[in-house]
Amino acid sequence: MAADLTSQGAERPLLYLIDGSAYIYRAFYALPALTNSKGLQTNAIYGFTTMLTKILREHQPQGLAIVFDEKGPTHRHEEFKAYKAQRPPMPDGMQAQIPYIHKVVEAFRIPVVRLQGYEADDLIGSLARQAEQAGYDVAIVTSDKDMFQLLTPAVRIYDPVKERWFDEADCRERFGVEPGRVVEVMGLVGDATDNIPGVKGIGEKTAAKLIAEFGTIEGMLARLDEVKPPKTKTLLTEQAEMARLSRKLATIHVDAPIEFHAEDYRVKPLESDQLAPLLRELEFHSLLRTLQVTPAETEALGEGLSLLHDRPDLQRFADRIRQTGSLVLACVLSEQVPVRADVLGLALSGPDADPVYYVEGPGSGFDPLLKDLLSDQAVLKAAHDLKPVWLALKREGIDLASPLFDTMIAAYLLNPNRRSHSLETVALDTLGYQLRGVRMGGPAEPPVDLFTVQPPPGAHQAGEAATVVQRLVPVLREGLEAQGMLWLFEEVEMPLVPVLAEIERQGFLLDVSALEELNKELERELDRMMGQIASIAGGAFNINSPKQLAAVLFEKLGLKPVRKTKTGYSTDEDTLTQLASQHELPAQILNYRSLSKLKSTYVEALPNLVNPETGRLHTSLNQTVAATGRLSSADPNLQNIPVKGEYGLRIREAFVPPPGHLLLSADYSQIEPRILAHLSQDEKLIKVFERGEDIHMATAVEIFNLPPDRITKEMRRAAKTVVFGILYGISPYGLSQNLGTTQAEAKKYIDAYFERYAAVKAFLDRTIDQARERGYTTTILGRRRPIPEIASADPVQRGFGERMAVNSPIQGSAADLIKLAMIHVHRRLRDELPQTKMILQVHDELVFETPEDEVERAKQLVRSEMEATGEKLGLSVPLKVDLGVGNNWRAAHP
Repeated sequence: MAADLTSQGAERPLLYLIDGSAYIYRAFYALPALTNSKGLQTNAIYGFTTMLTKILREHQPQGLAIVFDEKGPTHRHEEFKAYKAQRPPMPDGMQAQIPYIHKVVEAFRIPVVRLQGYEADDLIGSLARQAEQAGYDVAIVTSDKDMFQLLTPAVRIYDPVKERWFDEADCRERFGVEPGRVVEVMGLVGDATDNIPGVKGIGEKTAAKLIAEFGTIEGMLARLDEVKPPKTKTLLTEQAEMARLSRKLATIHVDAPIEFHAEDYRVKPLESDQLAPLLRELEFHSLLRTLQVTPAETEALGEGLSLLHDRPDLQRFADRIRQTGSLVLACVLSEQVPVRADVLGLALSGPDADPVYYVEGPGSGFDPLLKDLLSDQAVLKAAHDLKPVWLALKREGIDLASPLFDTMIAAYLLNPNRRSHSLETVALDTLGYQLRGVRMGGPAEPPVDLFTVQPPPGAHQAGEAATVVQRLVPVLREGLEAQGMLWLFEEVEMPLVPVLAEIERQGFLLDVSALEELNKELERELDRMMGQIASIAGGAFNINSPKQLAAVLFEKLGLKPVRKTKTGYSTDEDTLTQLASQHELPAQILNYRSLSKLKSTYVEALPNLVNPETGRLHTSLNQTVAATGRLSSADPNLQNIPVKGEYGLRIREAFVPPPGHLLLSADYSQIEPRILAHLSQDEKLIKVFERGEDIHMATAVEIFNLPPDRITKEMRRAAKTVVFGILYGISPYGLSQNLGTTQAEAKKYIDAYFERYAAVKAFLDRTIDQARERGYTTTILGRRRPIPEIASADPVQRGFGERMAVNSPIQGSAADLIKLAMIHVHRRLRDELPQTKMILQVHDELVFETPEDEVERAKQLVRSEMEATGEKLGLSVPLKVDLGVGNNWRAAHP
């Protein structure tokens, strides 16, 4: 940022004037309702701060000011009581963000201009004129069309969202007149946003034509006899005074009682010590990195990195680690995919403030000593994101043995709502420290001599990471203990890491040839569908072009549009679903899109993701993504493989075991309703499961008041929707949408359910009340989920929080339960049936690859261990596991 008002290579200095009030509104409505983990809505703050950052970094202004509206009436309100009267009050979600925006501006050290009785437009206009007269060029940062009246050869408008500059020529193109006559056009047209009435019946084209001919409103009113057509003359005659008033209201005053002094608007260095903690509180981590702000007094960690030069050095280090019982490590990998990565080196340290050492990858000859240390079950191994480290070391033949401490998972447990749990983010949030180094991993570096004096590539980054982890461990452990989650961390999440790593390492075999054949079949089917669509539409068109599709639907076929966007009438999925009841073409388009997505997302994409070394798909199962505690799958996402529809099931047929093996699928039956029965202690619901009844059938009997033999499949399906609607805190309106029935009917179903299971209703109400009081919910094992939205003043956000409060203890407990089951099953398979491998988890389902001669024993072991997990947790209802066996995933799914 320049320190004076002199442009490099420019004859005149440049001043930026930002329309602050307008950009707060623009950011609020342009971005989704982002919140930080404490529930503060942050979309307006984020959008505003991003805009400031963009201008400061990309434009490097020499002079800058932000102009805000001041509360209270202005002279326009005195002249016209209805001025801006129709504007709704500021939304609650925006109101709470305003103080933070002012804090951001203060931390950026940007001058603020506001004055009682004057709008921001008048202050901007006055400053612009004074700066221009003082010899400066001015950039008005706004999207307000009113500002076009201020354009001169020295004053331009900049819209950072659209990345556009506007000058006098743009004004003539936009309004049909020069800037000085924009207020004349606006006096005729008015402004609905500000409730400026204008002349009813005169549009912008007519107004521009009239002003081009007569020059001004007064000039036109003086020559009314010349105005044509007669209708326009009549409108002007009847509304002459309103035209004069509207022109006056639209005029930006450039004589506000403020003075421009260049020295007051110099751009100053931002306040790092003020801005860094503010951005951390708001959880704007990408902006922190972009701005590279960190408290000045924070020292760089990992600077004192030492190389371990020989075996005696490493032996002394190993002895020290065994004495302390704790090892911190950071692994430098050759690439981002751990199952294919080589270990380039390891940064190693003990607890507390022990020095950090670096050794080259296991190929250096140190591997026997490293292997002994890393596989020592008396030593706690700590790292950030341990699973990739575990996988990469396993590839080198080294076992990273428990006990483990993953600072990423610990930080996630303490703040599951945080969007990122990277080491950079956790270090900033927990220690107030910003990492200096780059991310580890990436392309392999050339081999280096272990005995060189200088540390090899990646060593300093790894040393910094190890030092940060070293400092994080005691802080995070203390937090877990304080929140009652240390047992969950040590007995569930940490033992699960090697289980998930083994699943990822094993992978899932894919029949690529089967998908290639299916791809050809889908191409033929899509071609057939295109022909059918063209026939229905009366001609061929580009199905993937929203513009062409809209023309066919709304112009050619005459269907009524549902929703308009900035680019035209919407043709999204919701719109087509609504239109499908009016015409068969939207339904056919939906079918085409669905099949096309299936083809591109799975049939074509999955073969390209097969690991050439193994011939298998290796997904990544993530413990730190879903706030409920559920595992998620990525790269590729195997939890989203379709389970319905013929073509979706055909995709599942391509997931196969190797020769001589079968797939075994084990699926918890109705796990969430069972957990609800336990948590609510509803005796009637508990008895349903004790008797081994189908909960959805039992619910159908209650809500339809019919005996079981008269319950149809459709009734049971509706009852299932009601059951899961209850679990997710659904409203009568939401249930009516899902069932395709009236709200009254949906409410009757919900009331019937709660009448039968009254203790469930009491539990749900109690859970919401407790979440409102505490700010979080807990699972059976003590997993916390903060729900700050439940205390929001915004009713939409508050309702969302109440639904989360209902579902999180149930879904989170189900997640905890299957994690425990995975740990127990994995241990028994390792000890008793080592050839049977767990290869995937999909929510309530576990998939195994087992030799044909072990199938029956594997079935018995898996079922007994999964069902016994409920007893170990002390559940009040028995668990039931459905098993299926087959030569592909479709056939094995129970």
